[in-house]
Amino acid sequence: MDRRAFLSSAPLLAALSGAPANALPGSPGAPISLKPGPLTPWSGQLAFVLDPPVSEWRGERSPDADRLTYTGGGYRLELDFRHPEPQLLTFQFRLEREDKRPFLIRSYSLKTQLSLLGIYRVWNYRGGPIELMDQFDVYTRGLNEMNQLSGANTGIPIVLCADREGRNRFSFGMLDQVEATNLHVGDWSLGLSPRGEGLNFSFEFIKPAGYEITRTTLLDGAWLDTRRATWFETIAGYTRWVESAGNIEILNSPQVAYEPVWNTWYPYGQNIDEKIIWKNAEFCRKAGITTVLLDAGYNNTLTGGMDTPQNIALFNDHTGDWTAEPAKFPDFRALVERLHQQGQKVTVWVALFMVGKSTRAYPRVRNMLMQDRAGKEQIDLCPCHPDTPAYLARTFLKLAADYNLDGFWLDFMDGLHVPCHASHPHSTSSPGEGYNRCLAAVRDAVLQWKSAFILETRMKMANINVKRFVNVLETSDMPFDFDLNRSLGVFVRSFAGGLATKLDPVQWHIHESNENVAKSCATVTLMGVPVFGVDFTLLPESHIRVVSAWTDFYRRHQKDLAKGQFAPVGFSGLFPQFRLVRGAKAFIYLGSSSTTPTSIEGCEEAYIVNAADAERVLLMLDTAPHGHWRAVIRDCFLLETRTHELTTSGQKLLVDESIPQGGMLELHRI
Repeated sequence: MDRRAFLSSAPLLAALSGAPANALPGSPGAPISLKPGPLTPWSGQLAFVLDPPVSEWRGERSPDADRLTYTGGGYRLELDFRHPEPQLLTFQFRLEREDKRPFLIRSYSLKTQLSLLGIYRVWNYRGGPIELMDQFDVYTRGLNEMNQLSGANTGIPIVLCADREGRNRFSFGMLDQVEATNLHVGDWSLGLSPRGEGLNFSFEFIKPAGYEITRTTLLDGAWLDTRRATWFETIAGYTRWVESAGNIEILNSPQVAYEPVWNTWYPYGQNIDEKIIWKNAEFCRKAGITTVLLDAGYNNTLTGGMDTPQNIALFNDHTGDWTAEPAKFPDFRALVERLHQQGQKVTVWVALFMVGKSTRAYPRVRNMLMQDRAGKEQIDLCPCHPDTPAYLARTFLKLAADYNLDGFWLDFMDGLHVPCHASHPHSTSSPGEGYNRCLAAVRDAVLQWKSAFILETRMKMANINVKRFVNVLETSDMPFDFDLNRSLGVFVRSFAGGLATKLDPVQWHIHESNENVAKSCATVTLMGVPVFGVDFTLLPESHIRVVSAWTDFYRRHQKDLAKGQFAPVGFSGLFPQFRLVRGAKAFIYLGSSSTTPTSIEGCEEAYIVNAADAERVLLMLDTAPHGHWRAVIRDCFLLETRTHELTTSGQKLLVDESIPQGGMLELHRI
């Protein structure tokens, strides 16, 4: 089993395993629903199961239909509805006891229902790589079998219903990103003929999933959007609302976070040592790659990957001592300093919460490890233990400072939405709240030591919540899966606004064609921070020339690529087309020979990259500035092969060119 398969096998819904069954209506603890008027178009219902309980909600009269108040059982519930734009409704609510005393929240939920008219796709942040292959192609007739979990460490609590072209028809998301939230989808009938009347579904967010929380004030809200924007624009808009209304302060990405990266995992697994790192780093330096990321293996004696159950068990048992292994790295600090001297940064893989039984740390922190409901010890430190944040801050500040590192890649935090059942003390009943405290402690410690420290994480941890703790977001493990990797690159960009992004490191066969190597290089260059996972010592010289050409292109346009406005063009799933514009410069990426018209209004130069498996490119550029353009055709090495002139007519420019695969067409307005 490789790491990708290992990750996808994680039981995302484990948090629900011990959840109590829904109480029957009228029984003690049954949810008492209320139906605020602004939610009527979607038959919206808000329900709570509280202790002390509420037997009835009474609405107070108000001249403002968008500011509602309900009371009952000694509670006061205030709802504030807003209409930022036509067809967009948001609201926030505040629940307190009138005597201001704490209360227990067993669960609360928000439910809507609609008929799937003109809806053919359903989007939501998926759980693992295998599920992600159907990111945009959920069969709507099977929706009633879908349950999805999100939390502080996994996913995003939003579902989006779209038409065939990926345009939003109805999106429904929650404000709070911290508590574990179950999205349950069920079907309903108009009362005519369940089989003959069409598809009708309800979407219900239920939280907290698998545990209970105590609060003096409960705050949350929701987003309901029926604007006909693209799915990308809708998710980006929802993200901005969550960050603003939820007071999420994004951690800025330092300039060093945008530097090209080489990662050790795919070419070597855990079989790395000082010689391997130094030899590849020399190739990286010549190719313009200035960050070396040591993945798992620098901190143990293991040499295997995660290809067998035995290797996975060894990996788990030996992870948790955050020092370099002397047998592989006799003087790790000296190696880091040598790399610094030749202008390269060094970052390392870490799994903050993991402590295996064969580590030196295990006897010291065993009492802080999580336990499941049956009392079985888990491999992760409990994020809710009062000592965990300080322990993590000390441990990982020491790792960073001892070796003068430049960043961490935070991994293996996927399962921390599950409540801990150990008898040790808990500072909070919310796993998400504990998780955030731990990440904040590590962030504050390392950034106080080195302000430009890189903190990055991958899907599923890469979500809106984590943007306050990390400064780079990455796709999930996609070894050799070029199409899915680039598709997820577009997906991550939809909610990453303000942060640097990366694809999973690209890799290829040592006998791959130069053209296909160039497509990989072009993809990571235009989609975010270029990141490579190849053994440079085995690559032919032509491959290294391709890498060098594209990293040079990235450096010449780095600020434009990092800060430009990114947007997909059309809707093509695994074969994306996107545009990136900054000022008078446009970059257009073609993942397929089937293209959608796009605009370059206001641009004086454009770079059209052919990452498709065909050389002929037929592309309509709308609102192209009137006049003459100089066209330069470049091959996969970005060497000029021919030039000619083009003329716009009627604010449109039809590009009908033969562009080498892995190459590009440059357009410069004369």
